[in-house]
Amino acid sequence: MTQTEFRRAQTLMIYWHDGELTAENYLESRSTDEETDNAVAVDAQAVALLEHFTDWSTAEKAAARLGAYDTESVLEAVLALADAGLLVDRAGAGREERFLEAWSHWGEEARFFHFGTRNTIYTGDSLEQRRSDARWVRETGGTPPAIFKSYPDAQRVYLPRAFLPLTDSFGQVLTRRRTHRVFTGEPVSLAQLSTALFYTFAPMQLYDAGDLGTLMLRTSPCGGARHELEGYVAVLDVQDVPPGLYHYNAEAHALELIDPEFDRERLHRLTYESEMCTPSAFVCFVSVVFERTMYKYRHSRALRVTLLSAGYLGQTFVLTSTAVGLGAWQSAAFRDEELDEALGLDGFSEGALYMFGAGLPVLGATGMPEGITRARLTDPRQLVAPHPAGSRTR
Repeated sequence: MTQTEFRRAQTLMIYWHDGELTAENYLESRSTDEETDNAVAVDAQAVALLEHFTDWSTAEKAAARLGAYDTESVLEAVLALADAGLLVDRAGAGREERFLEAWSHWGEEARFFHFGTRNTIYTGDSLEQRRSDARWVRETGGTPPAIFKSYPDAQRVYLPRAFLPLTDSFGQVLTRRRTHRVFTGEPVSLAQLSTALFYTFAPMQLYDAGDLGTLMLRTSPCGGARHELEGYVAVLDVQDVPPGLYHYNAEAHALELIDPEFDRERLHRLTYESEMCTPSAFVCFVSVVFERTMYKYRHSRALRVTLLSAGYLGQTFVLTSTAVGLGAWQSAAFRDEELDEALGLDGFSEGALYMFGAGLPVLGATGMPEGITRARLTDPRQLVAPHPAGSRTR
């Protein structure tokens, strides 16, 4: 056993937690049967010992190099580090190397988040369990956070509630949706903006969730109906709405002015000089009010759900925009801290996450976005080989 060769795990994170230096191998599988934590407290001696296993070595060789320590204590420490997953043997290294090859293009941040939140323990989903969870949240979390955000002192533009009819068939809208990057430069109508914002961000219904408070129900799903995503709108060329940066008040269906000086030049800077974003008639910045999710969900895996919710919201926006005759796009390419500053956010309690925008699209001869020719389109029916004559399928 002591002749086994070990190497320091290459999927190792070391950080301070509650005053203790803590190490964790985030690739180590977590138990799905009981609550476990792969993180272990380490001291300076343990970190120094890990340094001796940058390359393959045995506990005996490490003990020989650490002459100031008793050999048996070194052997015991090595086995303890291996048991904690901080040292891996050759069998474990094979799995680690396969992982690092598969994830070679993404850094530690993505690796740690994805694998560090795998196999989270979930409680039951019975009615009684949900009631128990709700009581626990109320007892430990205090008053539920507000589901609506507003700027009561801001100048408001109340949007019309005479929405454009969404009468196209779902299939037509779904197959007509494309990412648009070229726009006519004509102003978008107030009705188009109002309809797109309402069906994306506004509540369709309100729900009394008891101890969890009142919740809103949007057209897009969201974990626990927390709806932690807020909308901000850079209006650039919309009929009857002065240009500027606004907050969308989902309760009042109104735009609240944040910065009347916000213009395309500022947008160009914030979106890394994007030739897709800058010409849009309006751009929606989506932020996360983290407390809304954290109030109920206390594990970092919940961030996955928030990211998924942003995707749902973006899809709702582009489909609704398509239905009212707009061309839309989605992107996460923006200067985070500068955008937070522009929106007046601290980035901690609330921060920018996503963006999408729209305008009147320039369409080519195929009816598709400019630049997509019929020669580059493939009929999906041609991708499936026809059944031989006389054959049948079940």
